[in-house]
Amino acid sequence: MRLRALTFAFFLLLGTLSGAQQIRDLDIKAVLLKDGSAEITQVWDVLVTDGTEWYVPVENLGRMEITDFSVSENGVPFFYEGDTWDIQRTLEEKAGRCGIVRKRNDAVELCWGQGSLGNHVWTASFTVKGLVQALSDADAFNFMFVNPGLAAPPQHVKLTIRNATGGAEWTTDNTKVWGFGCAGDINVIDGEIVAESLEPFSYDSKLIAMVAFEKGQFEPSLSRDMSFTEMADRAFEGSSYGQGDDSFKEFMMLALALMLSGGALILWVAIAHATGRKYKKSLFGTRKITEWYREAPLEGNLFASDYVLENSSRFGIASSNSQNLIGAFFLRWILDGIIRVEADPVKSRRVNLAFVDSPEIEDDVERALYEMAREASGENLLLESGEFEKWSEKNFRKFTAWPERAKARGRNYLYTKGYFSGSSAKEEGAREMRHVIEFKNFLNDFTLSKERGAVEVKLWKDYLVFAQLFGIADKVATQFEKLYPAEFKEYAQQTVGMDIPYMMRTIRMTNNMSASAVNRAVQRYQTGSIKGLGGGMSFGGGGGFSGGGFGGGSR
Repeated sequence: MRLRALTFAFFLLLGTLSGAQQIRDLDIKAVLLKDGSAEITQVWDVLVTDGTEWYVPVENLGRMEITDFSVSENGVPFFYEGDTWDIQRTLEEKAGRCGIVRKRNDAVELCWGQGSLGNHVWTASFTVKGLVQALSDADAFNFMFVNPGLAAPPQHVKLTIRNATGGAEWTTDNTKVWGFGCAGDINVIDGEIVAESLEPFSYDSKLIAMVAFEKGQFEPSLSRDMSFTEMADRAFEGSSYGQGDDSFKEFMMLALALMLSGGALILWVAIAHATGRKYKKSLFGTRKITEWYREAPLEGNLFASDYVLENSSRFGIASSNSQNLIGAFFLRWILDGIIRVEADPVKSRRVNLAFVDSPEIEDDVERALYEMAREASGENLLLESGEFEKWSEKNFRKFTAWPERAKARGRNYLYTKGYFSGSSAKEEGAREMRHVIEFKNFLNDFTLSKERGAVEVKLWKDYLVFAQLFGIADKVATQFEKLYPAEFKEYAQQTVGMDIPYMMRTIRMTNNMSASAVNRAVQRYQTGSIKGLGGGMSFGGGGGFSGGGFGGGSR
C-alpha cells in the first residue's frame, strides 16, 4: 500500500509539473507618497513548470528610479544580492535569493530564484521614485503595471492604488482615471483607485493605468515640460475613450489625407474597393475575397467571427460593430428557445421578449450579456420596448465593458487555435478567417446565382444569426420567405411561435434594440470616461506610458 501511495504521489507530481505554466493571479498594490514615489507590492500566485528564476522587466523609466527591491515566500525573506544578479546559475544556486539586472537606457530586470518547480506564491516589493510627476496643469502618471508577453497570460489581475500623501481623499472630483490594455474596469472606489481584469489575459494583454490628480495633492520630486492634455492625447490614440465611431473617423481622416495628397491616391482607394481588394493581406493571405462559403465559419463562434470582421479592412474601416454582435446573440437565444417572443398587448405590431428560464450558458462573456438583458427585463422578466436601452444608459459602465470582453474573447479563440504567428495569420488561420468573408458573400449573393443549391432548414438558424452579425438579417429573411414560402412560414411558427411578419419584426427588434442600447450607453460612457470618471478600460491605446516592458516570468 505504501509503495502504491508513493507511486500515485509521484505521478500526481509529474502531472502537475508537466502541465502548462500558469499565472493564476497577480495582485498589485501601489501606495503613493507625498513626493510622488510609489511603494509597489506584487503577489504572484503561479505554477512553475520550467526555468530557474522569475523576472520582471521594468523599462521606459526616464528619470524614475527603482529602489528597495525585496522578495519573500511564506513570510521568509530572500537574500538580496543587489545589482550583481547572475542569470547563468542553477535552480539550486538561485533558491532563496533575489537581485537586479541593469540594462541599457535605465531599464532593469527584477529577478529571484524559483527554488523549485510547482506551485508558488511570491511577494515582490520595490519603490518607484518619481512615479507621479508634476505637469503644467496636473500631477499625473501613465504607467504600465503588467507587461504583455509574460511566460503565461495571467488568469486574473487586480491593481489597487492607495493614498499615503496625508492629503484629501481621492474622489472623482479631484482624481481622474483611465485604463488600457485589457478587458477590465478602473474606478475610484472609497478613496482608492482599483483596476481589475474581467477575463483572463491573452498573450499581448497588459495593464496600463493613467491617472491625473488635482494640483496640491502631491509635491512631486520630478516634473515634465508638458500638459496633461498632451499626455492624454497620446494615450487616447487607438483607444475607445471618447472616440465615438472610430472606423468612420479613421475613414474620414484617410479620405482627407488622400484629398490633400492628390487624386491618384483617391482613385487607388476607389479602385481597391470596387475590385474587392480591400482586405488585410496579413489576416487573410489576400486582399480580394470573392468566393463563397456555405457553413457558419470558425465553428460558429460569433466572438471570433466578429473579431475578424472588425479587423478585416486594410483601410481600418470596421465591417461589424458591437450592436450587430449583441443582436446576433439575442436572435440566437430566440431561435434556441432560451427567450420567448410575445406579442405586445397594447401595440399589436410590437413584440416583447420573455425570459422564461435561467439557462446554462457555458461561455461566461455570452452569459454576462444574457444576465444584463434579464436584469433589464425587471420583475416580470419581460423585456419591453425601451427597457434594455434605459438599463444600458443607467448601467453604462457595466454595459460598455462588455464589447471589450467580447473582442478579447474572439481574439483569444483565434490565438488559442494557433492561427497566428506574431501579428500575421498562418496559412491555415488565413483560410479559416477567409470563410467569415466568404460566408457573408454567400448570404449576400446566393439568391442571385443558380449555383446556390437548396438550403437545408437545419442551417437556417446559423444563416439568420450570422446575417444579423453581418447586418443583413432583414435581407436574408426576406430572401428565405421569397424562395421557401411554405417552409419559412412553418419555421417561423416553430421558432418564434408566430407568423412571418412577426418573425421579421423580431429580427428588426433585436437589431434596433441593440443599436439603441449601445448608442445610449456609449453616450453616457463618453461623457464620463473621457473625463476620467472610471468605467471600462480600453483594449487599445495607452501610448506614452512609463515603466513596463515586454515579457517576464519564468526563464
